[in-house]
Amino acid sequence: MWLRRFFLRAADRALPAQVALLEHVHQFAGTYLLAAFAELGIADHLASGPKTADELAAMVHCDADAMHRALRAAAACNLVRLDKKGRFHATRLLGPMRSNDPSATADWCRYIGSPSLQVAWADLAETIRSGRNGFHRINGMSTFEWFDAHPDEGRRFASGLGGLTRAEAQMVIAAYPFPETGTVCDIAGGAGVLLGEILRTRPGLDGVLVEAPLVLAEAAIYLASIGLADRVQLVEGDLFGQIEATADVYLLKWILHDWDDATCERIIKNVASAMPGGARLVVIEGNQERNEVHPRFSMIDLQMLTMSEGGKERSRGEFERLLTNGGMHPLGTRRTATDLLLVEASVLRPV
Repeated sequence: MWLRRFFLRAADRALPAQVALLEHVHQFAGTYLLAAFAELGIADHLASGPKTADELAAMVHCDADAMHRALRAAAACNLVRLDKKGRFHATRLLGPMRSNDPSATADWCRYIGSPSLQVAWADLAETIRSGRNGFHRINGMSTFEWFDAHPDEGRRFASGLGGLTRAEAQMVIAAYPFPETGTVCDIAGGAGVLLGEILRTRPGLDGVLVEAPLVLAEAAIYLASIGLADRVQLVEGDLFGQIEATADVYLLKWILHDWDDATCERIIKNVASAMPGGARLVVIEGNQERNEVHPRFSMIDLQMLTMSEGGKERSRGEFERLLTNGGMHPLGTRRTATDLLLVEASVLRPV
């Protein structure tokens, strides 16, 4: 990420400032191209080999000239390659867009390109003026309320987020000394992607997944598909109610960045109330120091400003303060190869 940022900055220096800015301002087009290609299944159709725009248009019932123009623009973004015979070839960047790819990148691209999110980004100036997220202001409800009312968008969000978790799961496992035996509880852990990867690498561990009923139904299918259904207890619950799960290690991955400080402290207190003596909580989040530019988390932080209820990317010190205010004792931090921060904590018990 740092190396890529260096080369992108070098590329900007190769152009007059106004030309470089014009390229930047048109980057939104790439978002819509990716979302459209995901919806139309372009990566699936190019997986079998190069095709002309006419051939692709016939396969997906589109206008042939419009398809050619869209693919040609995609070639400028290195998503496809156009040869001298007018055929379009998939590049390595298009591979993860296939519908059967475990990264679920196509679902994430469709979510990022969804009108509900994009209209919030379109009102970014007002978000900066007010400090209040644009998603709620424009759509009249929070992001998670929107997902409840629009389950297809919620499914794409969850699927894409699961793909991101799957990509980083082994790095999380390498960074933290999960026990060989005992129980790991993932709170609001989606379909159980991270929990499943942990259990696969630790055959002596059992798991508990705490989630909403609809998500647990999906988790049951997923965990059964990877042969772990008999090792995971599915527990109905949420971040703001009583958590009834006993474990040795509790996980909160990419949860706290969705919420303001007061809500985060409430979540931490709820988790602490469920933890037995000697148990550990591991908070897994991006690490954004206030006066440092991060090639990944600085932009994610702006995403949280735009769509979440007071959420943000935080620094190590901020996470430690949240944990302390939530009645827990920070024990130390670790980092993954992709710079995720793992903050470990135990419960402070009254003497």
